[in-house]
Amino acid sequence: MKDSTEVVEGLTAVMREEMSAPESLSEMERKLKQALVWLGRLVLGVWLGLLEGRYVALKIDCRCGGEARFRYRREGKLYTIFGAVRYRRAYYGCEQCHHGTYPLDERLGLRPNEISAELERLAGLVGVKMAFGQGSAVFEELTLVHLSDHSLDKAAQAYGKEVERQEVQWQNEAQDMDKQLESKREVCHPPRRLYGSMDGGRVHLRSEGEPASAWRELKVGAWFEARGRPPVTPDGEWTIRAENVSYYTDICDADTFSHLVWATGFQRHAQLAHELVILGDGSRWIWDIVAEHFPSAVQIVDWFHACQYLAPVAQVACHTEEERVAWDEQVKTDLWEGRLDEVIAACQQQVKPRRQDDPAHKAVTYFTNNRQRMNYPVYRANGYHIGSGTIESAIKQIGAQRMKIAGARWNLDPARRVAKARAVFLSGDWNQIAEQRALSLRAA
Repeated sequence: MKDSTEVVEGLTAVMREEMSAPESLSEMERKLKQALVWLGRLVLGVWLGLLEGRYVALKIDCRCGGEARFRYRREGKLYTIFGAVRYRRAYYGCEQCHHGTYPLDERLGLRPNEISAELERLAGLVGVKMAFGQGSAVFEELTLVHLSDHSLDKAAQAYGKEVERQEVQWQNEAQDMDKQLESKREVCHPPRRLYGSMDGGRVHLRSEGEPASAWRELKVGAWFEARGRPPVTPDGEWTIRAENVSYYTDICDADTFSHLVWATGFQRHAQLAHELVILGDGSRWIWDIVAEHFPSAVQIVDWFHACQYLAPVAQVACHTEEERVAWDEQVKTDLWEGRLDEVIAACQQQVKPRRQDDPAHKAVTYFTNNRQRMNYPVYRANGYHIGSGTIESAIKQIGAQRMKIAGARWNLDPARRVAKARAVFLSGDWNQIAEQRALSLRAA
């Protein structure tokens, strides 16, 4: 098709042949969608062909410093959201370095025989939301473009790699003293109160060189703000809500993750916040990271996680359900009101020295080691968020819902990248990463 008349004639022919005598509105919608995809593919090919015009320059500057001369117009093929599109563009060759180039491809960031940046954006979006096998069928149903499971996997990982590149840049900036001083000078309105939280989940990985697979910890972190206040009583309605949340994640040891915590915190100006509050479940690696990078932060053990230590003690302490409920409510009230000595004493009374894996002994150890992070009356008086529902939700959405689907076993790097891409999606930054990805493709 070389002009608009042929486009109109082609569309008219399709409509007469394919759209006559519909039996329902649904059929009309499906056929119209097919026609629009066909039209989009046609118009996109024509549009690309028109961008260079009828006449092209006979020579252009080459990257080597020499001159590249026009050879001929060569056909290219792109896989787009409208399907496979063919177009013709000028090809130049340099006699000095023997390098060939397509100016149109370089200008628009086109990748012949590869999927377009927009198709990759949508494919990656589906890939981080559902299993690749399921996603392939859903993607084709919605777009009429077939992509294999491998293509969805590749797109999702490409976005994960883009996140990795961004994180490396952030880590370099966070370690740069000049950048730190610049941040202090230029951030006019640092956060009044910023929250951070970390936790870990499990991912099923293939073990290299080992006969069996292994489970590795997927560490997830979040920075966020919160609106509202905690309830007056432990059983009251929790109206406090997290907002402006940004997630980050990796499958690595705590020392490596520590650098990512500092880098992402630096991006959110955590080091400049008037109040920095860190929530955690009591894991040692979390508080070691906080002590290293944010020693002045308020450290809070998540209320709900602390309460989880009480129910197992109630099971061994009481004989009837009524007694268990009463014991649990009383000790939970003491914890809520900050009476840690009473809480520890109540659990200590139920310790059975000869019992392995004694829940009462676990509770005593846990509350004793974390008592400085359990001053809940003061936290509530200050209006602090004392629940880690934000990070628990992230663990479920990144780890359980995507990484732990039935039968899934991951290689390490693909698992890391898909998790990172999904974290960006949950943070609401997918289109921002898409723009960075498009710039990376042009620079490649």
